[in-house]
Amino acid sequence: MKGLKVDLYAPVVSFRDPGAQLYHDTLPLPPPTTLLGMAGAALGKTFEEALSWAKSVELMVGCIGTSGGKGKDLWNYIKIKADKKSDEPTRAVILRTFLADMRLSAYYACEDDDAIESLFNAFLQPYYAITIGTSDEMAKITGVVMYDDVSVKNDSNVCNTWVCGDYSRLFRFDWEKVRAIPIAETLRPPVVKKLPVDFSIGTDNVRKASRFMTLTYLGDKQQLAEEVTVYKFSGESVPMLKFSR
Repeated sequence: MKGLKVDLYAPVVSFRDPGAQLYHDTLPLPPPTTLLGMAGAALGKTFEEALSWAKSVELMVGCIGTSGGKGKDLWNYIKIKADKKSDEPTRAVILRTFLADMRLSAYYACEDDDAIESLFNAFLQPYYAITIGTSDEMAKITGVVMYDDVSVKNDSNVCNTWVCGDYSRLFRFDWEKVRAIPIAETLRPPVVKKLPVDFSIGTDNVRKASRFMTLTYLGDKQQLAEEVTVYKFSGESVPMLKFSR
């Protein structure tokens, strides 16, 4: 099958857990729906159109990325009112975390060669500006590469990515990398989140999550204790999620 890698850089990004309320922590990497939204922006499609298209071609998405640091910011926002009794806006403050100096490689693959070629051309000249995270977190595309032969194999040597499923008890630390750390660093287990991967659109055009999947985010010092299915883009092994009907 054909595949595509898009390299991006963004100075500031945040990937909010949709279940968070007053405290918006960021995920380490974009979830599958964010990668799909990036493809839709490049193609000039709305998210709903991109989701329908991805299902029709059974598009697979994955990513590998790192950030240079993490910070916190206070956001002042206007609440959406439920009673509509007053025209005065109600304001509140939330604490939101963000990642700095994000370098991301987004991967796309499917059996439909025409779909990958159209997506390749779209990322060369995106219809809309590409963002990673919120609508004002612009990203710069630094490279776009198409692969004619993406193979499938099983591998446990993956890092700085996410895999489908809960691997919170099926990992080990890479002690060679840990010993090479020049300064003291806190070792943490992988981040596990249950995130939406499909949506239904109501008659009022409101988007609601209809299917969830558990994802495990792996850092650079964590190794899986068992093999998972990965897709080989030249020398890079990438776990991926497929959008299907």
